[in-house]
Amino acid sequence: MQTTHAPRAELSTQACDICRKRKVKCKAQSSGYSLSCLRCERLNLACTFALPSRTRGPKKRFLSDTQTQCPAPTVPHRTQDLCDRDLFKNIMQDYLDYIYPMVPLVHRPSFQKALQEDRDREDDGFLALTVAIAALVVATMASRFQAYQSDPGAIRFESRKDFVHACYQKIIGLRTSSYFDQLSFQKFAVSYLFLASFMQIGDQNWSRMLTVEAMQLARLLKMHRISEYTGLNCIEKQLRKKGFWVMFYGFVHGHLQNLHGERLTYLDPAALQAINPEDLMPLEVDDELIFENEVLAPETTEPCLVTGFIVHSRIFWAAMRDPGPSPIGGHCPCARANDTCLQIKHFQERLNCLQYLGLNMPSFLQMWEPTQAIVNDHDADERKKTVQLQLASIRANLHVTHIWLQSLILDQLEAAQSHPQRRSSTHQVVDLDQKSLWVEREKLSHHLFFVLFNFPRMSLEANGLHLANKVRDVVASLLGCPFPPEDPISKKAAEYIQLSTDVLSRLDSSEGMNTLHLQTWVDTDRIQG
Repeated sequence: MQTTHAPRAELSTQACDICRKRKVKCKAQSSGYSLSCLRCERLNLACTFALPSRTRGPKKRFLSDTQTQCPAPTVPHRTQDLCDRDLFKNIMQDYLDYIYPMVPLVHRPSFQKALQEDRDREDDGFLALTVAIAALVVATMASRFQAYQSDPGAIRFESRKDFVHACYQKIIGLRTSSYFDQLSFQKFAVSYLFLASFMQIGDQNWSRMLTVEAMQLARLLKMHRISEYTGLNCIEKQLRKKGFWVMFYGFVHGHLQNLHGERLTYLDPAALQAINPEDLMPLEVDDELIFENEVLAPETTEPCLVTGFIVHSRIFWAAMRDPGPSPIGGHCPCARANDTCLQIKHFQERLNCLQYLGLNMPSFLQMWEPTQAIVNDHDADERKKTVQLQLASIRANLHVTHIWLQSLILDQLEAAQSHPQRRSSTHQVVDLDQKSLWVEREKLSHHLFFVLFNFPRMSLEANGLHLANKVRDVVASLLGCPFPPEDPISKKAAEYIQLSTDVLSRLDSSEGMNTLHLQTWVDTDRIQG
């Protein structure tokens, strides 16, 4: 008996459009009379062949033997024009190890994660941030720049100044016409990092201009108003508080040293009086404990880097005002300028407040805390050595700043006491005699040189030209010693001045002449006139 089979569906030589889209086999009608395939017929769909056909399989490539052995080329990183990628990441790590404690403008875990993901390939904002950080590291640490130049993926620049300017031109090229229409802390950080970079290489005019940009961004972000922090996550609050204080440091610098009157100011007297400094102090926890929606409590009593930043900020605040909320009936600078007695009282209070803060620092931040032995111990854990070096850098910055501010206030106090005209004032002030003032200067100089000769070299270098300029200011004040050469105070002052020449030759690594207190710009219209 012969078995009969059901008619077999035939495959089309070309699939219809519907079957191609669904990626299924296209079965033609066995009768051959219908123009639709079986699937389109069953689903009552229009069976069309309008889509263009493509060659099946990959395109044929004819490669030489050499080409077949080489991997496909990778897309170069956008920092490749500065240095190789491995070296660039080493520079980022140097920032975290050496400079971050003084300029903590990133959230470390988030920053490290973004670096691992190479986020700067696609994110212009993160690219600008990393390039600005690279500029600051190179500008600050001359010894590291020499190491970078000898690296196999060497930096392609002859000088630190060339590198910093190349970095700045790179980030300017990323800015579009709408750059300032959307603001963020990251954009502020980029401006601040470059103003600090130009200052570190002694390029004061560029630093002045970037300072104005950073001040404007800080004001627009309202970092000086704690009431404007509502709605920010925990990470952003911490970053903006730190951002406020690094801007405040510059504000105090300008207030006490604006010799030419050319610097704009970050805070006006009304804004300064409205600030309670404790509201704007960062949380005393490391970044690793701060997440977007929560802050964890520390599990150990290990020293925290933020503690040093907070103490440093309080020292700067004490140079301007008493701690706590604005005192009722406080006197603004313009009122003090018209009453020398008020001015003297103000400076005496500032000096007393700074001296008090020096006596009440945490033990691990004290000037006499030993660090050299730990940092130089080859058997010590590397992570522990890094933390100790970071703490040493913070302490060096903190104590040199503390000494420098007291020295500047002594200058102001001495000038005010020698003022020939004084208005009557209801405030009783007691002038410090000249001998007492110079005994105080001698004590400050002794503390300064203790720091310079007993702290690790890398902790001093991590503070860059900021530290060298402060040392220069303190020593320069000794040149005006009014006592006879045979007086013990004069002999001590001469000794410190002699010591400073060797110290400054090591600390001042700028590639040009120091022009911090000089007019370095030219009014071409005035010359032509």
